[in-house]
Amino acid sequence: MIYRMLPPVDIHHISHELARLGEHLQRAYDERPGVLDSGPRFLLDGLGDLLDTLSDTAANTPAESARALHAATGGTPDALLAHGLDLLAQLADQAERLSLPRTASGLERLSLALTCWMLRLGAELDRPEFVVNATAGLANTLHATDDLAGLYALMTEMVEGMSPARIQDSGNFPSRPWRVLLLNRAIVATRSQRPALMVAAFDSLVEHLPEDAPDFFREGMGQMEALQYPAPVRELMQRYYDRWCTGQRLH
Repeated sequence: MIYRMLPPVDIHHISHELARLGEHLQRAYDERPGVLDSGPRFLLDGLGDLLDTLSDTAANTPAESARALHAATGGTPDALLAHGLDLLAQLADQAERLSLPRTASGLERLSLALTCWMLRLGAELDRPEFVVNATAGLANTLHATDDLAGLYALMTEMVEGMSPARIQDSGNFPSRPWRVLLLNRAIVATRSQRPALMVAAFDSLVEHLPEDAPDFFREGMGQMEALQYPAPVRELMQRYYDRWCTGQRLH
């Protein structure tokens, strides 16, 4: 079964879903043990222990949670988030190799819930590659504008929680997570048909990725015509197109 709704940012839900998905993964491994060098049990147990610790140490403020986490594990929220995402990425890879695409997608969605849970506890997102790609995959399954607006809010938490070091990655690589996240958030804002979200996402895009803005708005105008967006959405896209595409050609 594929869950197309947004994953709740709730540590108990994450734990429950991990147990459910882990059963599918372990069963498939038991039936085809030669596919993987080692089974998923070690990864599942490690991630389960991490989730239990996160649940037990959650406090009223990020600072209190960070102190409790450090006392329990010796690690920082940033490092524990990175570790959790790494375990999820390895499990999703195992699911793909065992021909379980739905299980892999479920594990990817958990990365979004775990990331936002940890960001709310004060963590910074320092290893964003897996969750950024997972978020893009989730966006492709959503169609209801309310769901897309909800995903936009979670993506904004990721934007605001990205570590400065990753934002300032040197080079202009098309696949760098910061770029992918900002572009995808602008697409999700457009598909949500919420002009207020579009303005915020578009302004962030032109501030941080001015070299990508003209192509984005040019393609956006093509989508407006092809998909018959409501007039307020089309008018807003036209405004940004005129400024960043037509206007640039006049200089």
